[in-house]
Amino acid sequence: MKCVCLYHPEFIQLLVSLILSNFLYQASAKLAGTVNWGTTTVIGIFAGMLYGGSKEAAASVSKDAEVTLKLGSTEDKREQYRLMKDAMEKRFIRVTRGSIVGGVCLGMFTATFYSLQNLLAEQQGVHDVFNIVGAGSATASAFGLTCKK
Repeated sequence: MKCVCLYHPEFIQLLVSLILSNFLYQASAKLAGTVNWGTTTVIGIFAGMLYGGSKEAAASVSKDAEVTLKLGSTEDKREQYRLMKDAMEKRFIRVTRGSIVGGVCLGMFTATFYSLQNLLAEQQGVHDVFNIVGAGSATASAFGLTCKK
């Protein structure tokens, strides 16, 4: 049995107006001073990727010195090529893994912080410094308990 009300133009018009009014109401109900957590999460992901990748790239310099020492000890050109190829592949994997892990960690941190800050501001009805302190404390304690390092 089909629902006949979905095919009436008045019903569709009423449904569209309800959706648009709800969307416009939610968009205008945002408190002044609060930020969009989605935008800050994306920025946090890219900043974390940049930081994690650069940290791993700087840390892999000492590993490159080991490969250079191995290259000097062998005379075979094919063996030197293989050693260099393996070293480059391992470095690429390390930098890529560091970039992904850094992006995920900082992205989750910023998403948690700003969503808690906006939630506290919405619950209290005002955006003040206590929302920032509460969100920062909760986020730092949660990530402090779950971090591996």
